[in-house]
Amino acid sequence: MDIFDSIAQTLENRVSSGIGRPYFRSAKYRVHEFSTDNFIPIEGGEERLMAFIDGGNSPILEGPGISVHLNRVALGLFRGAQRVQPEMPARIEFFSVMTINPEEEMCRFQIHPIREEYLEFLPDEDDMHLEFKDTDTVDESTLKGLPRRFAEWSMALGALDELDAGDILVRDGSLQASFEKENSHISKLGDRAGDIHVAGLSKTCTLYTTTSLSLLSAIGRLASEQGLKGAWCYHPIAIRTDRPTTLTAVKLNPAGRIFRMDILGECESNETLDVTSALLLNAGDACFPGYPYGLVDVDMRARVSADEVEIYRRRVLSQVSDGKILKGIKDETESLDYHDTLNRYAGED
Repeated sequence: MDIFDSIAQTLENRVSSGIGRPYFRSAKYRVHEFSTDNFIPIEGGEERLMAFIDGGNSPILEGPGISVHLNRVALGLFRGAQRVQPEMPARIEFFSVMTINPEEEMCRFQIHPIREEYLEFLPDEDDMHLEFKDTDTVDESTLKGLPRRFAEWSMALGALDELDAGDILVRDGSLQASFEKENSHISKLGDRAGDIHVAGLSKTCTLYTTTSLSLLSAIGRLASEQGLKGAWCYHPIAIRTDRPTTLTAVKLNPAGRIFRMDILGECESNETLDVTSALLLNAGDACFPGYPYGLVDVDMRARVSADEVEIYRRRVLSQVSDGKILKGIKDETESLDYHDTLNRYAGED
């Protein structure tokens, strides 16, 4: 047996195993056994007002101890498939400066909004300062994206003013915190939301079952064995108990994928159906079957292009008049940018 046969055999054995049960390493989750009774068919529901939130960030300059990022957070309002113009800004933009301070054992952030009116939708700098011990379990890109993550929660709080009871706010990604300080923002969002549904829809899902099968794959297999053909939601997978959140799965188009969906609060099945049936009306784009167009829209508007990064990088450096300081900045950034040199050589610009 050659190495590729061996790898293929391992994959085959893994995929052909039983589905097991949902597995969570944290004791904060109350896990529900798999059951075909948890599938709920989705049909067209009421056209509710839906606010979609997503953000993006990209480095302008960065070295081992300092990083300057351009951040964007976009808001999209839709009633069914129809766009609605919000009263608040539909997109905010700001620069974040992260500095590492070894003597204090602190990671600090500064926020610089591109327009003054954006400031009210941005997080407080003091809320984002982190001790080194709080950064040990996160990768560097996640750490540098912290201001953008906090701005997404702040933007979501502002978006609640655009919505009424029964309406829906949807964040791209889960409602899980990467940093402990995020939990207070998520709790505040839940407290302020009242009867507004707050959900998170994830494009990817790393959860698995006790047999190491992908959690969403296991749910898909269960649905296939039941012969489910249309759109459906699966409620619940698990309940997070310390900050009540219901984990579910949803398939909004027979030709589309299954997505993880979190909803703040310990929801009944009818509440999950309210959210998913409203999302169904926004998930009819032929290019993205079963994925809400509202999330496509905010993803596109929150992206930061390479051309923009270069323009802003030059603008920042043009403000430095001292040649020695400019050389020092260049030396700092060269510590991290040789991959870019190799990528250009390989034609991967």
